[in-house]
Amino acid sequence: MTAIPLDASVIVPSHRGAHRLPALLEALSRQNHPGPWEVVVVLDGVLDDSPAVLESWHERLPLRVLGSADPRGVVAALNEGFTAARGRVLIRCDDDLTPGPHMVRGHVEQHRGRDDLGVSCAMRDVVTDTPYSRTYGAATARRRLEQWYAREPGLRWVDWSAHNSVTRAAWDRLDHGFDPRFVYGQDSELGYRLARSGVSIVVDPALEVEHRGAPLSAANRVPRAYVAGASRALFVRVHGASHAAAEAGPRTWPERGWTAAVALVAWVLRDWSSYQRLGRLVEVWAPRLPPAVGARLVALATEAAGRAGRLHGPTDLSVLTPQKGRELDREREAQEPPGSR
Repeated sequence: MTAIPLDASVIVPSHRGAHRLPALLEALSRQNHPGPWEVVVVLDGVLDDSPAVLESWHERLPLRVLGSADPRGVVAALNEGFTAARGRVLIRCDDDLTPGPHMVRGHVEQHRGRDDLGVSCAMRDVVTDTPYSRTYGAATARRRLEQWYAREPGLRWVDWSAHNSVTRAAWDRLDHGFDPRFVYGQDSELGYRLARSGVSIVVDPALEVEHRGAPLSAANRVPRAYVAGASRALFVRVHGASHAAAEAGPRTWPERGWTAAVALVAWVLRDWSSYQRLGRLVEVWAPRLPPAVGARLVALATEAAGRAGRLHGPTDLSVLTPQKGRELDREREAQEPPGSR
């Protein structure tokens, strides 16, 4: 008997995501798409209660669970999920997102009759009331969301990230799936190759999604910027292309002073561990300063970390993988009731 083709597959890579998955699965259970579709969760290692969480949802969702007992990295998980997916439309949806009930239907409708389209979805950070969010995080989240919609069409691949979609035919045009060299930055690297293959990337405001996994502190944000910088440097080495359009250099004396300060910090502090320590120091001191000064301190540390990562970061990004684990630890701690530890 010939299998009935599915309209869509929602592909969810998850690593230590037992605390994240329930909100996503609840949102997926409310989808209003009338046709056949599936959810493919790929576990990158079994290190928490994720299998038990997923088991409880099999009767409420068209759910398949794949993956391995030991962690292999998000690239391996994504490639396994995209390969195994049976839908015409392949929807990437990370486990820290909360899509609206029209998500699957919206992606399917965007790709109806087309195999040359990629749909990139802006992520709206859930901002918690913390010293970091008050000094830097909330304003940065607003600017990031605005940038998503303002990006010129030829550079929309830069924002290809945790929630997007292509058809199986578009995916199959690529020589390979996610590149294992990009332990970080694998999403925009794939978006770049999709764009080069002839896929037009659009941003659909109706599919904007809630993001629950934004950085919670400067201690996370600053070293993450170093990792992002190293990823961008690898991208340039592999593709010879930049993540952004050329920008005019600093023109005013304050701008030049700021650029010089960022360059100085990046010259003095060159390795990832230095920015881990700097991030912890900034987290302590920024809230004690006037808000404007605290925000500038976080911005200085973050921009210097990104510059240092681009100039001095490792070529082998796998040495930076502990960053994700540390961020997850902070995230889980933040969700624990007071006094539970």
